[in-house]
Amino acid sequence: MNALSRLNVAIFVVTSLLQASSATSGGNTDISCTETLTPITTTATNYDVSTGVATTLDQEVTGRFGVQLRFCEPPILNATRSHTLQVLVHGAIWNTLYWDTTFQPETYNYVHFAAARGFPTLNMARLGYGNSEHPDPLTVVQTPYDTAVLESIIRLARDGGVPGAKSRQFDKIVFVGHSLGSIILNGLIAGHPTLVDAAVFTGYAHEINTNDTVLLDAFEPARDVDPARFGFLPPEYVTVPNASALAADFWGPVGTYDSAALAFEDAHKDTITRGEILTDASPIQITTAPDFRGDVLTVNGEFDGVFCTEPKCANTAREGEFYPVAKSVEYDKHSHEVQSEEDQCWD
Repeated sequence: MNALSRLNVAIFVVTSLLQASSATSGGNTDISCTETLTPITTTATNYDVSTGVATTLDQEVTGRFGVQLRFCEPPILNATRSHTLQVLVHGAIWNTLYWDTTFQPETYNYVHFAAARGFPTLNMARLGYGNSEHPDPLTVVQTPYDTAVLESIIRLARDGGVPGAKSRQFDKIVFVGHSLGSIILNGLIAGHPTLVDAAVFTGYAHEINTNDTVLLDAFEPARDVDPARFGFLPPEYVTVPNASALAADFWGPVGTYDSAALAFEDAHKDTITRGEILTDASPIQITTAPDFRGDVLTVNGEFDGVFCTEPKCANTAREGEFYPVAKSVEYDKHSHEVQSEEDQCWD
């Protein structure tokens, strides 16, 4: 049996809770995928960041931008699972590769893992990442607008508009977020508590280590770091400068991860906008979701330097307070990049 990450198993368990049947699709990992640049029209109220900090929430932004969507499913549909969609949302400096990696996919590729168990997935590069359009990195690509874009995409899925899904209207939606993707998820279920049926938070907690090096100064203009890939971007699109900085900011102690996985991430890293950095800890994102009644899975770990504010990430035990009417499950012993860790795999 190929090695499978415990994180994959945990997400699979939460998704399975939504199903009436325990049937699986077997071990077939062949999948059928449709990738598109889908125009998404969205309006949101962003922050005024003209002074270098997020001040008033009063900047209305409306736009129509192409978002890279990748819908995948098994070639043979499972009748009890084909109408449950897992929406996979990456964090900062990533893109579609976070959930659909080409690095040791038998171990780390979650899209393949889900497909082998009969579940379709909607992976994406969020606005400003991957092959999606790159609007203004200060005034447009902020977390409020990010959240509104995801709301529009999920409503598209509910209404049968996902490219490649053949007009299928999904009955159940599981939002699986990582890091900034989880911040967006939290804002989404706080403002729209019935939009998704289950929320999976990875690399995230409501308490943020503001003393950590993952602040504005940890990033450099992406066009200076890698001119060949990012030379077309304005300087407010930023990234980490090298593998050493990446390891210090987002990975655990040496020996807790595969160094080849770190090298892969450094070679394929994406960007984040300064607008997102200035707004990712805003009150409308790091807030309570008092009315969300779906299943909640929180995956964080003692090696996460961003969201672990106490030894062994003890603060994670308080996450249930932010989802008072939902079920909360905790899972630990990872760094921030939970999907890429060597220590989370078993045979």
